[in-house]
Amino acid sequence: MPTSSQEKQPPKSTKELLALAQDGAKKVFSTDEYREYLKFISGFHQYSVRNQLLIYLQNPHATFVAGYHTWKNQYHRQVNQHEKGIRILAGGEHKYEKRVRQPDGTIKRVKESKVFCRPAAVFDYSQTSGEPIKMFTHELTGEVPNYATIYSKLVQATDFHVGFSHEMPSSETKGVTRPLKKEIQLRSGMSEKQTIKTLIHELAHSELHCDPKLKLDRSTMELEAESTAFIVCQHLGIDTSDYTFPYLAVWSKDKDLSQLSKSLTRIQSTAEKFNKTVDQNIEKIREKPLTLDQKIERAKTIATTENIAKKEQGLVQATQEKTR
Repeated sequence: MPTSSQEKQPPKSTKELLALAQDGAKKVFSTDEYREYLKFISGFHQYSVRNQLLIYLQNPHATFVAGYHTWKNQYHRQVNQHEKGIRILAGGEHKYEKRVRQPDGTIKRVKESKVFCRPAAVFDYSQTSGEPIKMFTHELTGEVPNYATIYSKLVQATDFHVGFSHEMPSSETKGVTRPLKKEIQLRSGMSEKQTIKTLIHELAHSELHCDPKLKLDRSTMELEAESTAFIVCQHLGIDTSDYTFPYLAVWSKDKDLSQLSKSLTRIQSTAEKFNKTVDQNIEKIREKPLTLDQKIERAKTIATTENIAKKEQGLVQATQEKTR
């Protein structure tokens, strides 16, 4: 058991951090670790590629990181005593005035700036204590009036196959859109509210983001899909604020007004299309209480989706057993 003096110290200087990132990249991209790394960085989209790698190399189990003061002031959490920070490279700008001699001999003060990198410490959620973060506990719960009808009509609005599965890329993933296979997979066992919200989110991806000619970054696509889901759910009388707003706060970070304006146009047209699709069938019954027949239909839909999920899970297990 090594003593504290023998423990490997985290890199502190800019030079050490750059060297760690360079050496770490060689390791990650040349081994089976690459798949785990791709899963990991999906939760750190707001950081540069270099900082994603630095966080991963120092704490591959990190889930959500922030600086000391951000934890304290924004999230009302305190970094635990004796915790060692994860070192990253923070950008900075040094502004100064420069005296420049003009052709006529006069001296003019010119404002200039230099961009630089400096070491900074961030801490993982597991290294802090305090108020729980809403975005970690935001899964929607509750039933949806006319759930079976809404679900059915939304599925009919796409030529993608929609199914349920227990197998997802990560424990946090609630839905996946696969353009090449033209399929949408939803996590089994979610509440009616979460299922409808996730279905609309993935339908928005299938509608907006399957053209390979589009050059959209992931944050833009998530912003558009979740915003579309929020608008359609609001139209259906489903409040997803507790889920959507923390989600959008992360994905809309650092977006400028022109980017958001372009996205809003796409969001509006897509939401309108889904609203019309559903309205044609449930406009007059949305506010009415469920009849006995409707309750039976809802139960059938839920049972069917659960049975499909179980069958798909059974096929996966059977396939795995055959390949052993």
